[in-house]
Amino acid sequence: MVTERLDLIENEPLNFESELMELILEFYSNDESELPVEKLRKFSMMQVMYYLQASHKLYISKTLPEIEQSMAHIQRRYYDTPQVLDALVLFFNHYKTHFLEHIRMEERDFFPYLKKLYNAYTGDLSREEVQKLLNNTSIDQFIDDHDAVEDELRHVSTIIHDYSAYESIPLPFKVFLNQVELFEMDLRKHAIIEDHVLVPMAQKIEKELRERF
Repeated sequence: MVTERLDLIENEPLNFESELMELILEFYSNDESELPVEKLRKFSMMQVMYYLQASHKLYISKTLPEIEQSMAHIQRRYYDTPQVLDALVLFFNHYKTHFLEHIRMEERDFFPYLKKLYNAYTGDLSREEVQKLLNNTSIDQFIDDHDAVEDELRHVSTIIHDYSAYESIPLPFKVFLNQVELFEMDLRKHAIIEDHVLVPMAQKIEKELRERF
């Protein structure tokens, strides 16, 4: 997925700073405990947000369609399948619906709020607009409503570890299970960047604005 992520970022019309790209790609190549938080926080909140939006595009345009293609292949070729693995396919379809709703919420509500927050911080909003923004919304609301969608996918990944080693499992199932496992690992790192870099950046800006206004 690192190669796909590099291609996505390089093809984005947004101008990502090369150092930011390098730090993120290094993080995705290493253990999740090695997130360079302080190094990432030196970039603007908008740059980090744009990266997360680019990741959403990757999930919707490539990751999920490839997993769905594997599921369709399984459904066409295999009818007498292990019940647990068949349930995994159904669970993933349910999970996908929830995951896409989560992305829609962030794109519809969370990210637009961050953009307005940044515009307020840089002086592009009037005093009245800033006060209205801060009175109607807060980062805490999004934290409270933020479902840990990666936790749901981790549940599937746990089952994957229990069943993927069996030789009786058809190869297409193993491909599907491997795709889900890689997606879960990728999504977990996506959430770490959001929770430990983007949200603290936004909280700091929001706090300064509330003190100023």
